[in-house]
Amino acid sequence: MKQNIKDFLINLIISMCIGLLIGIIQVILINIDSEAVNELILFSIIGGVIGTISRFIFIYTVEIKQWDVVVGFISVFLVIGVISSIPSAYDYYIERDSILLIKLISILITAELLGLSFCYYSYKRYLAFNSKLMNKKRQLIRKN
Repeated sequence: MKQNIKDFLINLIISMCIGLLIGIIQVILINIDSEAVNELILFSIIGGVIGTISRFIFIYTVEIKQWDVVVGFISVFLVIGVISSIPSAYDYYIERDSILLIKLISILITAELLGLSFCYYSYKRYLAFNSKLMNKKRQLIRKN
């Protein structure tokens, strides 16, 4: 249980940092103004939400449903794309602002690359951890 909470917090912090990095890239592309801090906080929160949901989706598809890992990565890809597009959709439909295509593309590319890289890293780390656990289990069975 303690390890799950630690993994959850690590995932949350790294995902928030990814969201912050995406926000920084967007602010640099659009020019820094007085709203920069608010946007960076927003992107940090969105990154944390994306990372948390992506982690749960990946665990659900790969571990619980026992689907292929590719399905898990595709699910994460879709979650990242949809959630990353929500602020632009909000601006377009609610605020009636035009969508800056360069802004949306830069967000999506950066979010997908960083998010999927982090998902792959986490997956490989868990595989290595599970391998160690299985080796320990076999050692304990041999001793009995």
